[in-house]
Amino acid sequence: MEATKNLENISKTKMDKHVNILLYLMWGIATWLIAMALISCSKDEPQQDPNLPQGTGTVKGTVKDEQGNPYPSALVKIINGSDQLERATNAEGFYEKKTDGIGTYEVTLVPPLSTEVVSANPASANVQANQSATVDFVIKPKIVEAHLNFGKVQLLEEIVDKDGNTPTDPNEPLFAKNIFDAPVGQLNEIKAPDGHQVSLSEFQTAKGNLLVHCNGNSSTVEISLEGMIPNGTYTFWLAYLNKTRKVGESIDFANDFVNFTNPPIGPSNGSGNALVADANGKIEATLEHTSCILTDEVALVIPVLYHLNGKTFGGGHVPDAEETVQMLVYFQ
Repeated sequence: MEATKNLENISKTKMDKHVNILLYLMWGIATWLIAMALISCSKDEPQQDPNLPQGTGTVKGTVKDEQGNPYPSALVKIINGSDQLERATNAEGFYEKKTDGIGTYEVTLVPPLSTEVVSANPASANVQANQSATVDFVIKPKIVEAHLNFGKVQLLEEIVDKDGNTPTDPNEPLFAKNIFDAPVGQLNEIKAPDGHQVSLSEFQTAKGNLLVHCNGNSSTVEISLEGMIPNGTYTFWLAYLNKTRKVGESIDFANDFVNFTNPPIGPSNGSGNALVADANGKIEATLEHTSCILTDEVALVIPVLYHLNGKTFGGGHVPDAEETVQMLVYFQ
């Protein structure tokens, strides 16, 4: 009986060992299967889906007018979601910018001063990997009205009557008040070349417009004015502003100008910015400048100065007592 029990214990022990070995093997197989499944999943799920857009491309093009003249320093914005880019045109009116991605980009031109875009704006560019998408813009300059420096403009209250007040009587003679030079406030007679003092009604007949064309590193200013002082001598200047100003809104001479001294149209010595009205008070002429004056500045005002005694002073200081601003032309 004892021997039989011992045999049963030995058989049970052997069976338990077989069960443990089998369980161990099953656990090992299960672990291996799980590991292989994970490896298989990692192979089936790459880090980047090849079907999604990948790579970078380029957007390029030109900004020109309808005659094919290039406009430099024109700002182009290139946007696709978070990829927001900017590029200014060079002297040939050309721009080019590499993108951070591919796909459909919105390309927008910020028009140069006093121009309008006659092509699609914004335009769409389909950027492909390692390829260039071309977007060209065509612009047209606007005719810009010249505004009389009196009434709603009245720059620094420069045009006054004999008492230093804003004139109201059409027949009263005009004076130009010193603004910058001592003695500040001095009144200077505004006389015509024939010697008579200009009246308010004569002064207020001035009107006309300017039209600017750029051609890379040069520009022309087409001037068409009438009602000016007959045979009067005028000069034209470039007053760039760091903010836009509505017609009639005051200009802060200390803070609004980009340049401390406003340069003349034409050579820096002022040898090319003087014009003389004809006997009927008309000025029909074209001035040239050695850069595109429609730059990427915020705004440009061209003051038209009348020289009381017919003298001009080149690109330097123009004495208050010998000039007055008769008209202003706002490009913005």
